[in-house]
Amino acid sequence: MIEFLVDLLVLLITYGLIAMRGTRFGVPPWTAMMLGASLTILTGIVPPSAAFSSINLNVLLFLISLFTIASALEVSGFFSYVAYRLLRSGGGMSGLITRIFLSSAFLSMVLSNDGIAGSMAPVLASMRSQANVDSKPLLYALAFGVTIGSVAMPIGNPQNLLIALDAGVAKPFLAFIVYLLPPTLINMALTPYVLVRMFGANHREPQVVAYDPPSYDKRLAHLALIMLAALIVIYMASDLVQFPSYVTPVTASIGAASLLYVYSPRRRDVAMNLDWTTILFFIGLFIVSEGALRSGVLHVMARYLPSPTNLIGIFVAGILISQVISNVPMVAIYVPLMQGLGLGSTNVIDWMALAASSTIAGNLTIMGAASNVIASEAFERRGGEGFGFLEFIKYGAPLTAINVAVYYAWLTFMPRIII
Repeated sequence: MIEFLVDLLVLLITYGLIAMRGTRFGVPPWTAMMLGASLTILTGIVPPSAAFSSINLNVLLFLISLFTIASALEVSGFFSYVAYRLLRSGGGMSGLITRIFLSSAFLSMVLSNDGIAGSMAPVLASMRSQANVDSKPLLYALAFGVTIGSVAMPIGNPQNLLIALDAGVAKPFLAFIVYLLPPTLINMALTPYVLVRMFGANHREPQVVAYDPPSYDKRLAHLALIMLAALIVIYMASDLVQFPSYVTPVTASIGAASLLYVYSPRRRDVAMNLDWTTILFFIGLFIVSEGALRSGVLHVMARYLPSPTNLIGIFVAGILISQVISNVPMVAIYVPLMQGLGLGSTNVIDWMALAASSTIAGNLTIMGAASNVIASEAFERRGGEGFGFLEFIKYGAPLTAINVAVYYAWLTFMPRIII
């Protein structure tokens, strides 16, 4: 009982600091999470050895690899060039919001949403310097875009990757395409209209100064884009071709990042520009989540939630628990839990429900998805204003309700196709 109360206090301190962001008591999410991890260890809730083993190296190495490619594209100046092209495309603020949302959503289908969040945030920061544009609506378009788009594929985000690797679904890429790609496209069609209604009429139009497109380091940018294209091919082919067991999305990503460092003369700049604070956030998050599991806090929460053996139970658990421990640890805990309750490789729709609910939970609060923190942190590092905790809920709650309704309806009425 003492351990339960102590960990509950640790969780309240950790998430309370994040919720107070924007006040004089608030701190960046990665700082609060590292403090929470330290308290979790120092209070004895998680022994140091267990804390180290709770850190998911597959997720960390996957993110570091994708962040390396994103960093190379930023260091090369390619993102400034992309920002210029997006700004010059016309359509005013409404058109810009729509383009940012759709571009980030489509990119997140074939790459990790965390990587796209880190990659696109510098584009938005560059827009601030190139035009008198209110970048906060664009930051929300980015956050919602990477969350919604990433639902559609197992490589779209780390929690989908965990389901694809550990849930036992025979052909995960095909399963995601059949069950989650169509409702994702529906949400991508609906969301720009919602965002424009929220932001389009209340923010000043971008005022682009006429000048030549910014130059960029073509060698570095092209090398990064080649690595990116190669990874997309490997990711997609892994469901169609039998690769050796050591060739996985994680090892392929590590290999691509390593080659980029080997062949790039600006390797030091690329490494220094990496979003290391987000890696610290994940390290802290894994330890804090392990504490919540060991102390029984998560078990108490689960006791008051529907059992994850049907769609409604899975959706409720996926959305709510992801707000406490974020979606990656939530899925890491729930995959073995659902397997223990009898769900196996034939329960494809149930696993797709876990993927959809845990991912779309990121549209409800800033803590629902690490990609929100990544985008906010990357934007703040470049002089912008990040998300406020309550402000995010104000815009995210109605959008989440729409997104959840689409996914739930699709999975409910979708026939159970044998894959």
